[in-house]
Amino acid sequence: MIKIFLPLIIWPIIASAISFLVRADVMISMLLFLGVPAIYLSARKPSCIKMAALFSVIASVPLAIVIDYVMELTGGWFLPYSVFGDFRLFGYVTLEQIIWLFLYLYLVAMFYENFLDQSCTHQLYRPAVKYFAAVFFVIFALFLVALLTAPKILEINYFYLKIGFLLVLPPIIFSLFKFPDFYLKFFWTGIYLLSLSLIYEITALLLGQWTFPAERQFIGYVSFGIVRFPLEEFIFWIVLGSVAVSLYYALLHKKSE
Repeated sequence: MIKIFLPLIIWPIIASAISFLVRADVMISMLLFLGVPAIYLSARKPSCIKMAALFSVIASVPLAIVIDYVMELTGGWFLPYSVFGDFRLFGYVTLEQIIWLFLYLYLVAMFYENFLDQSCTHQLYRPAVKYFAAVFFVIFALFLVALLTAPKILEINYFYLKIGFLLVLPPIIFSLFKFPDFYLKFFWTGIYLLSLSLIYEITALLLGQWTFPAERQFIGYVSFGIVRFPLEEFIFWIVLGSVAVSLYYALLHKKSE
Protein backbone atom coordinates (compact mmCIF):
# COMPACT_ATOMS: atom_id res chain seq x y z
CA MET A 1 0.00 0.00 0.00
CA ILE A 2 2.85 2.40 0.81
CA LYS A 3 4.45 1.79 -2.60
CA ILE A 4 1.13 2.53 -4.27
CA PHE A 5 0.46 5.65 -2.20
CA LEU A 6 4.00 7.11 -2.29
CA PRO A 7 3.80 8.50 -5.87
CA LEU A 8 0.59 10.32 -4.93
CA ILE A 9 2.23 11.85 -1.87
CA ILE A 10 5.22 13.29 -3.70
CA TRP A 11 3.43 14.24 -6.92
CA PRO A 12 1.88 17.58 -5.73
CA ILE A 13 5.39 18.87 -4.96
CA ILE A 14 6.58 17.80 -8.42
CA ALA A 15 3.49 19.33 -10.05
CA SER A 16 4.12 22.61 -8.24
CA ALA A 17 7.77 22.66 -9.29
CA ILE A 18 6.87 22.02 -12.93
CA SER A 19 4.17 24.71 -12.81
CA PHE A 20 6.68 27.31 -11.62
CA LEU A 21 9.32 26.11 -14.07
CA VAL A 22 7.09 26.51 -17.13
CA ARG A 23 5.02 29.41 -15.71
CA ALA A 24 1.94 27.23 -16.15
CA ASP A 25 -1.52 28.57 -16.89
CA VAL A 26 -4.72 27.20 -15.35
CA MET A 27 -5.08 24.39 -17.89
CA ILE A 28 -1.54 23.08 -17.50
CA SER A 29 -1.65 23.20 -13.71
CA MET A 30 -4.99 21.43 -13.46
CA LEU A 31 -3.69 18.66 -15.71
CA LEU A 32 -0.58 18.36 -13.54
CA PHE A 33 -2.26 18.49 -10.13
CA LEU A 34 -5.50 16.65 -10.96
CA GLY A 35 -5.09 14.92 -14.31
CA VAL A 36 -1.86 13.01 -13.67
CA PRO A 37 -2.91 11.40 -10.35
CA ALA A 38 -6.32 10.65 -11.87
CA ILE A 39 -4.65 8.77 -14.73
CA TYR A 40 -2.43 6.90 -12.27
CA LEU A 41 -5.42 5.78 -10.20
CA SER A 42 -7.42 4.90 -13.32
CA ALA A 43 -4.62 2.66 -14.56
CA ARG A 44 -4.68 0.82 -11.24
CA LYS A 45 -8.44 0.21 -11.31
CA PRO A 46 -9.79 0.56 -14.87
CA SER A 47 -13.03 -1.24 -13.97
CA CYS A 48 -14.11 1.84 -12.01
CA ILE A 49 -13.49 4.42 -14.73
CA LYS A 50 -17.00 4.43 -16.20
CA MET A 51 -18.77 4.98 -12.89
CA ALA A 52 -16.34 7.64 -11.68
CA ALA A 53 -16.55 9.44 -15.03
CA LEU A 54 -20.35 9.29 -15.11
CA PHE A 55 -20.57 10.67 -11.58
CA SER A 56 -18.15 13.47 -12.48
CA VAL A 57 -19.86 14.46 -15.72
CA ILE A 58 -23.33 14.56 -14.16
CA ALA A 59 -22.21 16.86 -11.34
CA SER A 60 -19.43 18.93 -12.90
CA VAL A 61 -21.11 20.48 -15.93
CA PRO A 62 -24.15 22.09 -14.24
CA LEU A 63 -22.34 22.88 -10.99
CA ALA A 64 -19.32 24.45 -12.66
CA ILE A 65 -21.49 26.67 -14.85
CA VAL A 66 -23.81 27.82 -12.06
CA ILE A 67 -21.12 28.34 -9.42
CA ASP A 68 -18.59 30.00 -11.72
CA TYR A 69 -21.23 32.29 -13.22
CA VAL A 70 -22.30 33.64 -9.84
CA MET A 71 -18.75 33.86 -8.47
CA GLU A 72 -17.46 35.69 -11.54
CA LEU A 73 -20.54 37.93 -11.63
CA THR A 74 -20.12 39.01 -8.00
CA GLY A 75 -16.33 39.26 -8.17
CA GLY A 76 -15.85 36.37 -5.78
CA TRP A 77 -13.14 34.95 -8.00
CA PHE A 78 -11.73 35.69 -11.42
CA LEU A 79 -9.67 33.76 -13.97
CA PRO A 80 -7.71 36.38 -15.90
CA TYR A 81 -6.55 34.04 -18.66
CA SER A 82 -8.12 31.20 -20.63
CA VAL A 83 -6.58 29.04 -23.32
CA PHE A 84 -9.89 29.49 -25.15
CA GLY A 85 -9.34 33.22 -25.45
CA ASP A 86 -12.19 35.57 -24.64
CA PHE A 87 -14.86 32.89 -24.99
CA ARG A 88 -16.90 32.53 -21.81
CA LEU A 89 -20.23 30.73 -21.48
CA PHE A 90 -23.02 33.19 -20.65
CA GLY A 91 -20.37 35.92 -20.64
CA TYR A 92 -18.62 34.71 -17.48
CA VAL A 93 -17.90 30.96 -17.34
CA THR A 94 -14.53 29.76 -18.63
CA LEU A 95 -14.37 26.24 -20.04
CA GLU A 96 -11.43 25.58 -17.71
CA GLN A 97 -13.83 25.70 -14.77
CA ILE A 98 -15.89 22.83 -16.16
CA ILE A 99 -12.78 20.77 -16.94
CA TRP A 100 -11.32 21.57 -13.51
CA LEU A 101 -14.41 20.44 -11.61
CA PHE A 102 -14.70 17.26 -13.68
CA LEU A 103 -11.07 16.36 -12.97
CA TYR A 104 -11.43 17.14 -9.27
CA LEU A 105 -14.57 15.03 -8.84
CA TYR A 106 -13.08 12.22 -10.90
CA LEU A 107 -9.85 12.23 -8.89
CA VAL A 108 -11.74 12.03 -5.59
CA ALA A 109 -13.97 9.23 -6.91
CA MET A 110 -10.99 7.22 -8.18
CA PHE A 111 -9.11 7.77 -4.92
CA TYR A 112 -12.12 6.35 -3.11
CA GLU A 113 -12.28 3.36 -5.44
CA ASN A 114 -8.58 2.62 -5.09
CA PHE A 115 -8.17 2.95 -1.35
CA LEU A 116 -11.58 2.78 0.31
CA ASP A 117 -13.48 0.22 -1.74
CA GLN A 118 -12.58 -3.36 -2.55
CA SER A 119 -14.34 -3.80 -5.87
CA CYS A 120 -16.40 -1.90 -8.44
CA THR A 121 -19.86 -3.38 -8.44
CA HIS A 122 -21.77 -0.30 -9.60
CA GLN A 123 -24.75 -0.39 -11.89
CA LEU A 124 -24.32 2.58 -14.18
CA TYR A 125 -28.01 3.08 -14.84
CA ARG A 126 -29.53 2.20 -11.50
CA PRO A 127 -32.39 4.48 -10.32
CA ALA A 128 -30.18 6.33 -7.82
CA VAL A 129 -27.91 7.52 -10.63
CA LYS A 130 -30.91 8.73 -12.62
CA TYR A 131 -32.25 10.65 -9.62
CA PHE A 132 -28.79 12.13 -9.09
CA ALA A 133 -28.75 13.34 -12.70
CA ALA A 134 -32.29 14.67 -12.40
CA VAL A 135 -31.35 16.83 -9.41
CA PHE A 136 -28.56 18.52 -11.34
CA PHE A 137 -30.76 18.90 -14.41
CA VAL A 138 -33.32 20.77 -12.28
CA ILE A 139 -30.59 22.97 -10.76
CA PHE A 140 -29.31 23.92 -14.20
CA ALA A 141 -32.83 24.48 -15.53
CA LEU A 142 -33.61 26.84 -12.65
CA PHE A 143 -30.38 28.69 -13.34
CA LEU A 144 -31.34 29.14 -17.01
CA VAL A 145 -34.82 30.38 -16.08
CA ALA A 146 -33.33 32.91 -13.67
CA LEU A 147 -30.73 34.00 -16.20
CA LEU A 148 -33.34 34.59 -18.91
CA THR A 149 -36.10 36.13 -16.80
CA ALA A 150 -34.56 37.75 -13.72
CA PRO A 151 -30.75 37.79 -13.93
CA LYS A 152 -30.46 40.18 -10.99
CA ILE A 153 -31.38 37.40 -8.56
CA LEU A 154 -28.14 35.65 -9.49
CA GLU A 155 -26.16 38.46 -7.87
CA ILE A 156 -25.89 36.49 -4.65
CA ASN A 157 -23.69 37.97 -1.95
CA TYR A 158 -21.52 35.60 0.12
CA PHE A 159 -22.25 32.94 -2.47
CA TYR A 160 -19.21 30.80 -1.59
CA LEU A 161 -20.35 30.61 2.03
CA LYS A 162 -23.92 29.79 1.04
CA ILE A 163 -22.98 27.13 -1.51
CA GLY A 164 -20.67 25.59 1.07
CA PHE A 165 -23.49 25.31 3.60
CA LEU A 166 -25.82 24.00 0.89
CA LEU A 167 -23.61 21.42 -0.84
CA VAL A 168 -20.59 20.62 1.35
CA LEU A 169 -21.88 20.46 4.93
CA PRO A 170 -25.12 18.42 4.44
CA PRO A 171 -23.50 15.08 3.45
CA ILE A 172 -20.93 15.45 6.22
CA ILE A 173 -23.54 16.20 8.90
CA PHE A 174 -25.86 13.50 7.58
CA SER A 175 -23.12 10.88 7.65
CA LEU A 176 -22.02 11.95 11.12
CA PHE A 177 -25.37 10.85 12.51
CA LYS A 178 -26.34 8.12 10.04
CA PHE A 179 -22.96 6.48 9.41
CA PRO A 180 -20.58 7.56 12.20
CA ASP A 181 -18.01 4.94 11.13
CA PHE A 182 -17.60 6.71 7.78
CA TYR A 183 -15.20 9.30 9.17
CA LEU A 184 -12.36 6.94 9.89
CA LYS A 185 -12.87 5.50 6.41
CA PHE A 186 -12.63 8.90 4.73
CA PHE A 187 -9.82 10.26 6.90
CA TRP A 188 -7.02 9.53 4.41
CA THR A 189 -9.03 10.91 1.50
CA GLY A 190 -9.38 14.20 3.36
CA ILE A 191 -5.72 14.30 4.42
CA TYR A 192 -4.33 13.58 0.96
CA LEU A 193 -6.64 15.92 -0.93
CA LEU A 194 -6.11 18.62 1.69
CA SER A 195 -2.36 18.59 1.12
CA LEU A 196 -2.73 18.42 -2.66
CA SER A 197 -5.33 21.21 -2.73
CA LEU A 198 -3.32 23.49 -0.45
CA ILE A 199 -0.15 23.12 -2.53
CA TYR A 200 -2.24 23.64 -5.68
CA GLU A 201 -3.92 26.76 -4.25
CA ILE A 202 -0.65 28.38 -3.23
CA THR A 203 0.96 27.55 -6.59
CA ALA A 204 -1.99 28.92 -8.57
CA LEU A 205 -2.17 32.17 -6.60
CA LEU A 206 1.57 32.80 -6.87
CA LEU A 207 1.33 32.24 -10.63
CA GLY A 208 -1.72 34.51 -10.93
CA GLN A 209 -3.94 31.75 -12.32
CA TRP A 210 -6.92 33.00 -10.36
CA THR A 211 -7.72 35.81 -7.93
CA PHE A 212 -10.40 36.75 -5.38
CA PRO A 213 -11.02 40.43 -6.18
CA ALA A 214 -14.15 41.18 -4.12
CA GLU A 215 -13.07 40.89 -0.50
CA ARG A 216 -16.52 41.96 0.68
CA GLN A 217 -17.89 38.63 -0.60
CA PHE A 218 -16.05 36.60 2.04
CA ILE A 219 -16.27 36.32 5.81
CA GLY A 220 -12.51 36.17 6.30
CA TYR A 221 -9.11 35.27 4.90
CA VAL A 222 -6.30 32.86 5.73
CA SER A 223 -2.63 33.47 4.99
CA PHE A 224 0.26 31.17 4.16
CA GLY A 225 3.33 33.35 3.87
CA ILE A 226 2.69 35.91 1.15
CA VAL A 227 -0.36 34.02 -0.12
CA ARG A 228 -3.79 35.06 1.12
CA PHE A 229 -7.13 33.58 0.13
CA PRO A 230 -10.72 33.39 1.45
CA LEU A 231 -11.61 31.39 4.52
CA GLU A 232 -14.43 29.79 2.53
CA GLU A 233 -11.92 28.47 -0.01
CA PHE A 234 -9.90 26.92 2.78
CA ILE A 235 -12.85 25.33 4.59
CA PHE A 236 -15.17 24.26 1.79
CA TRP A 237 -12.64 23.22 -0.85
CA ILE A 238 -9.27 22.52 0.73
CA VAL A 239 -10.40 20.96 4.03
CA LEU A 240 -13.90 19.58 3.48
CA GLY A 241 -14.34 19.44 -0.30
CA SER A 242 -12.92 15.98 -0.93
CA VAL A 243 -14.68 14.50 2.10
CA ALA A 244 -18.05 15.80 0.88
CA VAL A 245 -17.44 14.51 -2.67
CA SER A 246 -16.42 11.08 -1.32
CA LEU A 247 -19.57 10.93 0.80
CA TYR A 248 -21.80 11.86 -2.13
CA TYR A 249 -20.11 9.19 -4.23
CA ALA A 250 -20.35 6.55 -1.51
CA LEU A 251 -23.93 7.36 -0.51
CA LEU A 252 -25.08 7.47 -4.13
CA HIS A 253 -23.88 3.93 -4.71
CA LYS A 254 -24.64 2.69 -1.19
CA LYS A 255 -21.02 1.84 -0.50
CA SER A 256 -21.83 1.83 3.19
CA GLU A 257 -23.71 -1.46 2.86
